[in-house]
Amino acid sequence: MRIEDFDSEHDVTRPEDITAALSKRDGRGINSFWLSHGAEEFPAINIMVKGELAYVHYFPKHRHPGYASVAKTLGPRPNETSIFYLYPTEKVWVLNSELIPFSDALKVAQEFAISTAMPKCIQWNSLIAGE
Repeated sequence: MRIEDFDSEHDVTRPEDITAALSKRDGRGINSFWLSHGAEEFPAINIMVKGELAYVHYFPKHRHPGYASVAKTLGPRPNETSIFYLYPTEKVWVLNSELIPFSDALKVAQEFAISTAMPKCIQWNSLIAGE
């Protein structure tokens, strides 16, 4: 599986290498990771991380809006947003109700390394209206 972040790219297969690649943070404690397989662009997963929180987005194919992670339990202010970074200077506002612990995002990556199907270890919200 290929993992790209703010400034590096890794081809990994072993669980410990996936963990090491996804543990990388910049000086602000953030990073954004793109996961895919081989030369294929899709399906892909984006994991944006800030501290111990993550937002995960699964893209099954080109031009599909994808699926967003869903929090298991709602924390304070679930209808408000938190700032994450897609790229080092590109802010993204994410609903707090879509944030999961980084440990769960790591499980998503481990599952995606085995199969390109949408991981089943977390809940997802379809971003297609009415679905």
